[in-house]
Amino acid sequence: MLTRTASINVAAICKRRPIWCHPRDTIHHAIRLMSLYKIGCVLVCEHRRPVGVLTRRDAMRFGTEGYDVESTVDKVMTHPVTTVDVDASVDELGILMMSHRIRHVAVVDAEHQLVGVVSESDIVNSHGLEHDLFLRSLYEVCNLDPLRIPSDCSIKLAIERIRTAGHTAALIDLNGGFAILTETDVISLLSEETFDLSQPLSSIALNPLQSVPGSLSLYNARRHFRNLGFRHLGVTDEHGQLVGLASYSDILRNVEVDYIYRLRELLNDRSHSLNQTRHYLRIIEKVINSSLEGILICDAQGKIQSVNPAFTQITGYDEWEVIGCNPSVLSSGRHDKRFYEHMWREIKEVGHWQGEIWNRNKSGDVYPEWLSITAIESDNGEIIQYAAIFHDLTEVKRSEARINKMVYFDEVTLLPNRRLLRDRLDNALNYSNETGTRITLVNLDLDWFKVVNDRFGQVQGDQVLREIANRINQQLADEDTVARPGGDEFSLIISSIQDTDELAVYLQKLQKIISAPVVINSTEIRITCSMGVVVYPDDASDAESLMSRADSALLQAKEQGRNTVHYYSLTLNQSCMSRLKLAGLLQNALENNELTLYYQPKVCLKTGNVKGVESLIRWFNPELGQVSPADFIPLAEDIGLIDSIGSWVLESSVKQSKAWQDQQLNLSIAVNVSARQFQRGEVAAKVVGLLEQYRLSPDHLSIELTETSFMHNAEKTLSAIKQLSLIGINVAIDDFGTGYSSLNYVRTMPLSQLKVDLSFIKNIVESVRDRKLVQAIIDMAHALDIEVIAEGVETCEQLKLLLEMGCDQAQGYLFCQPIPAGQFEKWLQDVSQAHISLISHCQLDGSN
Repeated sequence: MLTRTASINVAAICKRRPIWCHPRDTIHHAIRLMSLYKIGCVLVCEHRRPVGVLTRRDAMRFGTEGYDVESTVDKVMTHPVTTVDVDASVDELGILMMSHRIRHVAVVDAEHQLVGVVSESDIVNSHGLEHDLFLRSLYEVCNLDPLRIPSDCSIKLAIERIRTAGHTAALIDLNGGFAILTETDVISLLSEETFDLSQPLSSIALNPLQSVPGSLSLYNARRHFRNLGFRHLGVTDEHGQLVGLASYSDILRNVEVDYIYRLRELLNDRSHSLNQTRHYLRIIEKVINSSLEGILICDAQGKIQSVNPAFTQITGYDEWEVIGCNPSVLSSGRHDKRFYEHMWREIKEVGHWQGEIWNRNKSGDVYPEWLSITAIESDNGEIIQYAAIFHDLTEVKRSEARINKMVYFDEVTLLPNRRLLRDRLDNALNYSNETGTRITLVNLDLDWFKVVNDRFGQVQGDQVLREIANRINQQLADEDTVARPGGDEFSLIISSIQDTDELAVYLQKLQKIISAPVVINSTEIRITCSMGVVVYPDDASDAESLMSRADSALLQAKEQGRNTVHYYSLTLNQSCMSRLKLAGLLQNALENNELTLYYQPKVCLKTGNVKGVESLIRWFNPELGQVSPADFIPLAEDIGLIDSIGSWVLESSVKQSKAWQDQQLNLSIAVNVSARQFQRGEVAAKVVGLLEQYRLSPDHLSIELTETSFMHNAEKTLSAIKQLSLIGINVAIDDFGTGYSSLNYVRTMPLSQLKVDLSFIKNIVESVRDRKLVQAIIDMAHALDIEVIAEGVETCEQLKLLLEMGCDQAQGYLFCQPIPAGQFEKWLQDVSQAHISLISHCQLDGSN
């Protein structure tokens, strides 16, 4: 067993908690462990001591040579197993592995108890040879004559060919392309108890071969391996033709050449160490001992001669523990050989060095420090000692980390924020440009999340956001990103899914997971989400356009009724650009006096008299002309203007009602109040304030609200209605039957009127079902002493049926379309008698 040396030790690079099995476990159990954890070998341990090892090569041999996989591991394992002490030198471990030609070594402690496992990858990666990888291409290391196997070959024969050829993978010829069969795939097949190895390769699902240009640098190739999770890549020439196969091991072997050379240099340097000379620094001992900064003095060969009390306080080592040792006893393993070579070169050339360095204290904790090293020369100019002064940067780093977290991460969910999202999106697009990978950006918005915040408060709302963030994270591949740009919106960068159908299935699954119940204060709620999806480079050529178009797609998803996934298209972009323009114009509509109110009368069906009017907003823009409320009202809700517009409508209606009251016109104006205004809980106070300001009688104003108001915050809505009723304001449910339609609320609320939606009135002549439904609404309302108003009455036939049903009031184009206040006053003088005649005529027709 290899013993310890004073260098970067094995403990710094080994993988803790290795996978192992007992000698009496079955071979099949060991193979399943390899498959489950995707590892190259399984250690065999007894009483936590390694006694053998089982490798992928062993497993492949068992699969093809007819071994009984239910027999025990101790009959076939390789033993004794090569081990290394946890405190051994990494450099000497490298020599051990090269001399034994092994790729994995068990790491043990002084009691020979298993601590971990270390691989050739761990050793090579610890020596920071990235600059060499930049200088070489895949052409230099790939196998230009890879093993090729036809798809009609049996699985068993294919495994045997890979094993006997000494390869780690084989290309499988398909029609017009290649798939790949790797050792990992073989282990996965062998782990299945009933799998038939006599089947042809074409009967199993093989991974398609991922290919890259042979001109790609080894550095970028290694990045591909790590990002994609593959260990093999096809290599193509300048015409895109497959010319070879490269593995991650090929890159490691290439780097290993330089590593061996440097290792030999290191060992030679050690054999020529200079004679030790000791001479203490001429520094006042009291100053050193009282300093808050750690100080150590080394001789010319770098051996520690003395340390001060602050050194002990920072590192945890007493003086007697480090005297005679190399300062590398403090090494964290984070810095490569080049770092130290540069440091010592500067010390020898300039006489001093200072900078940030990471060290390890006695407890094993790694910490940052600011270190200054000065060479002390003798009278004849020879370096006889080195003085090092350092202080702990842990608190400084923590402060920097906190600042960095504030700058780049959302404090509620701890997800990347908008700034880091943009940075990662830029990186993803660069990766896409190099590899041809498609990048999907998904903007995800939680539907009606504001209702949750309004009802339960921000603290509970944040709890919901964290739960949703956690659910999304659990469904995310390692190479993908989820961020929270702000509010109730999340953004996903997806590179792991390239197939469109697979992406659709993934997003549907994500919607289902997000909409699972969330419990707040013992109340179970469900939150749906809308998604806007855009793909690079199909839908956009840069990050800015990609983000903008994802927003456009999300907006469209919300307009389609929410809880929807919408994929970006060019038509959608044009629509969204028009919507953005409309939003900009709407922002200025109030200031530019472009909004006005039209009025539509409500006619009493018993007398023919006009009982009141409904105020309806209209917008005339100089550039666009007349804009439909169906276009700008939903937009106002989305961009947060509905409160301002709603307040303007309410006050303008009160002013007009006051003007008609002064003209002795006994009319009540009905004003539509949005669900959002009721959510804010200010409707009743606003109405009372306006009535007092304009000295308007309450019976000249009524409030109409839609059933959706109860969906968002039923308690606040009910409270507001009761307050309005107490001051004498009539309250009506608008568009009854199209929304929440809870008879419980109709029963308990102090309502004055129900307005039957025009969608029911439209078909009552032709549809028996609609007639029965309208009759039921009228009967129910009358039983509760509530008046019924029919909306959208356009024909005499409809009016006749409503008269027969006992409907109280009606409004619609049969009487008058919405018109401005001035025209309405003239209309009221000219045609009111005509309505009495019209209704009387319909009553006579009905009786006949």
